[in-house]
Amino acid sequence: MRVVADDAVDVLGRALREHHRGTAEHSHRCARLAAAVARRLGLPADEVFEVELVALLHDVGKLAVEPELLDQPTVLSPGQRERLCRHAADGGEILARTAALEHLAEAVRATHERYDGSGYPDGLAGQDIPLAARIVAAADTFDAMSATRAYRRALPRAEAIRRLIAAAGTQLDQRVVDALVQTLPGRVPTLSR
Repeated sequence: MRVVADDAVDVLGRALREHHRGTAEHSHRCARLAAAVARRLGLPADEVFEVELVALLHDVGKLAVEPELLDQPTVLSPGQRERLCRHAADGGEILARTAALEHLAEAVRATHERYDGSGYPDGLAGQDIPLAARIVAAADTFDAMSATRAYRRALPRAEAIRRLIAAAGTQLDQRVVDALVQTLPGRVPTLSR
């Protein structure tokens, strides 16, 4: 079964890299961060591996989004934003139909939920969001702030960490943010809120 899963991950990863290289590179960075957080949280090795897979595949739904929209340097229209936000649900559906990866579908679908319940696609909150999705959400948020995108430059590392800490308890799970900050090399001390 592990070979089938590895093959499926390779196929999806290759397709994402061919569709939009920046998204694939982001997913790999998120996978490294998420695995480090999962280890910091003391998860067993098999769960760390699953968190890593969820991070690697969290944006696979962007295969259904045209690259021009992913690289758009201007503010998205409401329709474009809605289309882009569908990628989480689309990714969950892709995995639900992929042999050996079905068990990751719920977590991938939930990676854009917010701890306070204001996320998408289902408005899940707190502990109702799978732990793997909460870990990936924090890694995704930090990497999105730390990398240059078509629509903005990367934030300085200290500012990205400050904003990550500020999002704890609302957008992100406090315990996960604390673990992520502790895993970052050259981290800054925890800032008061």
